[in-house]
Amino acid sequence: MEQHNARFPVPETGSGLARRTTAGVAVAVVALLATQALVNGAGVELGGSGSMAPFATVPLIGTTVVAGIGAAIAYAVVDRFTDRSVRNYLAVAAVVFTVMLVPVFAVTSSMGITPAGQALLVFYHVLVAVPLVGFIVGAMNV
Repeated sequence: MEQHNARFPVPETGSGLARRTTAGVAVAVVALLATQALVNGAGVELGGSGSMAPFATVPLIGTTVVAGIGAAIAYAVVDRFTDRSVRNYLAVAAVVFTVMLVPVFAVTSSMGITPAGQALLVFYHVLVAVPLVGFIVGAMNV
């Protein structure tokens, strides 16, 4: 059963939250891998190489799964301790998104990531954040 607020049906149970989070992760992974395939096909120089480079398949999938787990936990905590869970979760998500961009600019250049690679990483953060947040708050349906 889902609780309804003025705009979106929000998850009321742990299984509902898990289902929505899984959908968000799945959409994000598909979007990331499709975009990376296009970038690879275009031959854009991103910098960084090897299996643990931020543009490799395992790190793309792994960080997306970890982001999904973190997003679900954050929603559960916000829902448990506040009355306006969606609004407060969106505020938390915006802050987390902003903080997660700091390493893109502060660390990646020392890893040999090019400016094009940094821009792509920012875009990848958006490709992960939008479906995760959208599915979790019910703006996107499973």
